[in-house]
Amino acid sequence: MDHDSARLDYLARVASLYYDHRKTQQEIAKEIGVTRSAISRLLTEAREKGVVEIIVHYPWRTSPELEKALMERFPLKAARVLVRGSKSYEEMLQGLGVLAAQYLDGVLHDGMIVGISWGTALYQMIKTMRPRYLPNAEVVQLIGATGSENLPTNGPILAHLLTERLGCRCWHLHAPLIVDSEAGRDALLQERSIREVLRRAQHVDVALVGIGSTRSDLYSLLRAGYVTEEEAQRIRASGAVGDVCAQHYSLTGQWLDIEINRRAVGIDLDTLSKIDVVMGVAGSSRKGQAIYGALRGGHVNVLITDDQAAQKVIALHETVGQ
Repeated sequence: MDHDSARLDYLARVASLYYDHRKTQQEIAKEIGVTRSAISRLLTEAREKGVVEIIVHYPWRTSPELEKALMERFPLKAARVLVRGSKSYEEMLQGLGVLAAQYLDGVLHDGMIVGISWGTALYQMIKTMRPRYLPNAEVVQLIGATGSENLPTNGPILAHLLTERLGCRCWHLHAPLIVDSEAGRDALLQERSIREVLRRAQHVDVALVGIGSTRSDLYSLLRAGYVTEEEAQRIRASGAVGDVCAQHYSLTGQWLDIEINRRAVGIDLDTLSKIDVVMGVAGSSRKGQAIYGALRGGHVNVLITDDQAAQKVIALHETVGQ
């Protein structure tokens, strides 16, 4: 066997471990005795030499009309609106993931810092992303989360998966999302590792955030066990309709100085407002109010959503926002 054939066989082995057997780059590196950065380079070479063919499954058509309407009403850098049609909620999330991955791919560059919170749509985005080798880039976890959230959509897991996709390093915020008291939160923020991650978050170039809902069947914090149904009801009574990085805003986009907000471990509103690109990914008319609250407050400036949510947001703007 000549050198070129041996090289292709070697690339095929690495690619098979990654794409077929779903092993992480770190696991493959350990198995074959090289560094993780070498694995990222080998995967890139495999694609360039045609050993691996990446097939991009484009989502259903988008709605330029609704995208334009959102851009006219809110201070957005970009909007992508998926035409959902008869697709299920799960299928719609997959489509949003593709749209989000395509947008992110267009702004990624080596040396940038990407922040990520948590959410199912963000997981779908990462699954869709093509592997990159950006050794000087960084991933920063923006909001604390433990493994009790429905895997694999929690903060540490998403940060790890995104790091694998980008071939870079990661700053983990291994901390509960919500602690028992404001004093407990302040004590937790004295931990050196947590302070370092949050300081790194102040330099994030692109933030990837989920936009949630305080409805019991949708509310991620409630599903994860971080708040009780009674606490969720108090949040709704206070006027909160959604969460961006687990921090709550009213329907008019105002920060709610309520007790549960003061127990969240993660970036604050001031930090979020200074990030150049904050991409929120969420869909369905049921999340329309949450998305509207995030847009009205200017807490998201790139929106990836579907037509049902977009129509709900525009209707709310015409009634509430005037």
